[in-house]
Amino acid sequence: MNESMTRDSGLSSWSNPFCSRFLKPGHIPFCFPGTESIKQLADRIRAPHGQTLKTLGQDLRLAIVGPHGTGKSTLLHHLSQELRSNCPSNRHAKGPEPSDAEPTGLVLLHSSSNKLGALRSILRQLHRSDWCLIDGYEQIPRWGQLMVMASARRSGVPLCVTAHRLPWKFQLLWHTRVDPQVESHVIDCLLASAAGQTPGSAKVKSALLESPHWAISRQKHRDNLRESLFDMYDWWQATVDDFSGSR
Repeated sequence: MNESMTRDSGLSSWSNPFCSRFLKPGHIPFCFPGTESIKQLADRIRAPHGQTLKTLGQDLRLAIVGPHGTGKSTLLHHLSQELRSNCPSNRHAKGPEPSDAEPTGLVLLHSSSNKLGALRSILRQLHRSDWCLIDGYEQIPRWGQLMVMASARRSGVPLCVTAHRLPWKFQLLWHTRVDPQVESHVIDCLLASAAGQTPGSAKVKSALLESPHWAISRQKHRDNLRESLFDMYDWWQATVDDFSGSR
């Protein structure tokens, strides 16, 4: 990215689009190929209107599967939002140790250092929620996974989890992958978050995708798009912030 592009695009006033607040799960809309939608996936988790899995005598265990950094947590967050938007009475939890006053629905094991506390949270909400979404299912020990499945079956609550491989006794809900379409979508969203849709956004995107830093990072991290995006934080600092500070 040269000096004229930095000046013409007004980049000196932009936030760094690769900072953590823009990259947190759920901030960027999930990129679906074809005609699939978040509502279609959420409909697979919901029981038929007026019924429950318990009354139907069914189990429902679904998994979002894919490598690190391919959007599993983002998709699970958007599923949680979609489910809550159509069932306002269901509560939603963010964290491993909710009190009785906190909402339930989603447990983020990646953000918890207390795995036993997270497991207790899961078992509690299986008795008071219409569904249970678990981000990082593989972090639960095998005996804990068996407890979760047994409790979900008794309570008639559907499970939806993220994992790197399809867990035992689970059906595949979605397999996350990164391709040029996904890369383009994510970068567009990040640039829009940092500065809105400005005339220079297309030039900035082109410069980023053509930079050797991006090529090296993508070759290094391969499927893990998240790590490549974190790598570009320093690239942005060097090419934009340093120029702005030297004027």
